[in-house]
Amino acid sequence: MKHIFTILLSIILLGTSPMCALAQEAYAIVSPDMMSPDKTTLTFYYDNKKASRKGTAYEIDAEGSIPKWVKWFKRGENSYPLNPDFKTVVFDESFKDARPVSCRCWFAGFFNLTKIEGISNLNTSNVTDMSRMFDDCNMLTTIDVSKFNTSKVTDMCKMFNGCRELTTLDVRNFDTSNVTDMSKMFYGCCLLTTLDLSNFNTSKVTNMKDMFFHCLCLANINMSNFNTSNVTDISGMFFDCGKLTYLDVSKFDTSNVTNMSYMFWNCKSLTNIDVSRFNTSNTTDMKCMFCDCKNLKTIYVGDGWNTSMVEKSEGMFENCTNLIGGKGTKYNSEVRDKTRAKIDGGKANPGYLTTKK
Repeated sequence: MKHIFTILLSIILLGTSPMCALAQEAYAIVSPDMMSPDKTTLTFYYDNKKASRKGTAYEIDAEGSIPKWVKWFKRGENSYPLNPDFKTVVFDESFKDARPVSCRCWFAGFFNLTKIEGISNLNTSNVTDMSRMFDDCNMLTTIDVSKFNTSKVTDMCKMFNGCRELTTLDVRNFDTSNVTDMSKMFYGCCLLTTLDLSNFNTSKVTNMKDMFFHCLCLANINMSNFNTSNVTDISGMFFDCGKLTYLDVSKFDTSNVTNMSYMFWNCKSLTNIDVSRFNTSNTTDMKCMFCDCKNLKTIYVGDGWNTSMVEKSEGMFENCTNLIGGKGTKYNSEVRDKTRAKIDGGKANPGYLTTKK
């Protein structure tokens, strides 16, 4: 009898020992904001205290899945993130031991988010997806992503889309060697004036559609090491970048690009564009490519310029009123398509383009 009692006591003690403590887990808590009770705070933890936390708890889901704290608004066939209640995001110190594999849509549609605290506690070394991470964070004026480890990230589509109050963004330390999608990455970052992307490795990127779309104040982009050999879509890439006075795309390899539509639309401060390295033999769409470049005088092209495959070119030179070909052919508002997307041959064979010497 005494032996049985000893065994039972041992089992009880074992059950209350640290060995049976709750396992640590990564999760997020939505709770009322301390400063604005009508708003909420999203706090990230990595511990075993989820059950004791006040607020609504959410798991950090598996790779690629959209987090449950993000709500969506459906309009017609499309859905949009709509999360105006969030004002503050906090990464608790405990979260530094978490290893999330996806940050997809984490703060999408956080229109009223003004502050992210403890972002240094976010370890992104295992993250593969950062698409739409800060999508439409309209009120954020700063985001410190300078310490992000992005070596495993493959998707940066819409990462900073609609961050219209950002005035600076330091992405110089981003390792983009595995990224394949950069479409709309900086779309609508209206107040950014400069972007240093000189360290970007874009050798695997296939999509750069609308990458700098509507970056109204952007006056300087350093893309000196861009490798675009695998890119197929650069449509709208510099759409509405009206403050750019200089743009170096002279090293772009466009041999696989099929879509160049709206690429330089309304780049109204550019006076010349050097696309002499462009190989357009596979390009089928040049619609509105230089549309509304009102101060553009010269477009330099080289031996790779070929429009034989182009099917769409309407409005290609729309409102390029100052454009002059290499032999003096002036812009004619009656001829705005690919008909004159060729090296100027003078009156006998007029074109709007100039040979790069």
